[in-house]
Amino acid sequence: MNPSVLRCLPLTFLVAFAPLLMGALCGSGTPPPPPQYPDVAMAMAADLDRQLGPRLGMGSPGNSRGLYWVVVTTPAELSALDRASPLARLFGQELSSALVAMGYNVQEIRKASDIIFSRGQGEFTLTRDTRALAASRATATLVVAGTYIVTPGGVRFNIEVMDARNNNIVAMTSRTLPMDATVGALAGGGAAYVSPTVATTDPATFAREMMPYSMARHW
Repeated sequence: MNPSVLRCLPLTFLVAFAPLLMGALCGSGTPPPPPQYPDVAMAMAADLDRQLGPRLGMGSPGNSRGLYWVVVTTPAELSALDRASPLARLFGQELSSALVAMGYNVQEIRKASDIIFSRGQGEFTLTRDTRALAASRATATLVVAGTYIVTPGGVRFNIEVMDARNNNIVAMTSRTLPMDATVGALAGGGAAYVSPTVATTDPATFAREMMPYSMARHW
């Protein structure tokens, strides 16, 4: 083979595959998939944790996450604070899971005083019947509470952490869970969802909303 041809092969291949390389490096331009409720819950928990650290002086053996007792309550519907949807109850569970993974002592306040036996259903130890609870009061250092509101585009959650000793808000975060069929069904209240025919998630907005989640992957 002609030596000049061999010398030109790298350049030829570079020119031929340049579009593929640029596509791989820069992306196809399609927006990422919308976040699901576990993603949003983890993003919010990570955001709360970043605020709690400096405000409560965490970071030393004498003041670590494991020294704080946390009670996570169910986010309430903004327009009716005595109501909550299955989505809100599930979201509270996801927040608890994320905080436990970070090292906080999260208390289970729904534990019954005894194992509850239900014929045909099974055995349970969790209850929402206040008369069957193991304790009517919970001792906590931090209380996680919040509200949510359902919109046509999604469910907006506002979550705060209060110091139980003085009711001061020591951390607060907000995120929107995009609406889809699952979210609409769990949100209840007649929330309807119509699947769009084109992608509606702007990549810049997605990155801005989910930045804490991308950082949370490095726990």
